[in-house]
Amino acid sequence: MSQKIVSMHAAYRSGGEKIDGFLARPDAHRPMPALVLVHGYRGVDDAHKYVTRRFAQAGWVVLAPDLFHGETSKDPVYNAYRKTSLDIEQAVEKIVDGVPYLRSLPFVGRRKIALAGFCMGGGLALYGLARSRKFAAGVIFYQSLFPDPTELKRISVPIQCHYGSQDPHATAVEIEAFRSDLARYKKKFEIHVYPGAGHAFLNNPTRPGTVNRKAADQAFSKSCKWLKKILA
Repeated sequence: MSQKIVSMHAAYRSGGEKIDGFLARPDAHRPMPALVLVHGYRGVDDAHKYVTRRFAQAGWVVLAPDLFHGETSKDPVYNAYRKTSLDIEQAVEKIVDGVPYLRSLPFVGRRKIALAGFCMGGGLALYGLARSRKFAAGVIFYQSLFPDPTELKRISVPIQCHYGSQDPHATAVEIEAFRSDLARYKKKFEIHVYPGAGHAFLNNPTRPGTVNRKAADQAFSKSCKWLKKILA
């Protein structure tokens, strides 16, 4: 059942810098589990705000850190440049620094916090899970940024991963290599592949095609069910 929510601009400090973001949460006055949700290469656009609200309606306090300082773009060439020129170390630090901010809120406190991300943000989420012990779980949606396999060795929490079989950015070869690395390092993980779906099927609600909409609903349902169990 969808919960009544409130959503708003958020801001916190990371290394002396102000990090803006978008926060959505159930309209309730009690501590709840939280989710840090990392955007893809388009930035915190309307589509990312939509999916942030969608996860909040499922029962989490959701923080979307803005790594591009309020700039959004629909230009794939410019977006790819932003992704490839990103300072990964700084981006991961900004993501992880969202945790103490969330814990300072009366709506989170000591409840568990998970880390999730889409596309570029999926890869950054993997880095965050490897570099920090502040998260209880991770959900990865079709990462298009691939950490060195040795980074995966440092992940200590369960992860759930979602992909479209027709994704040109997270291909079957990439997924199988990723699966092999996780298994080699004896990680707790699930990988779900949705036949016929392309890239960004969940964090782009205007993505055309019945197959993508079906994959989005299935991935959202599976991730929510899994997160509720892990973060309980």
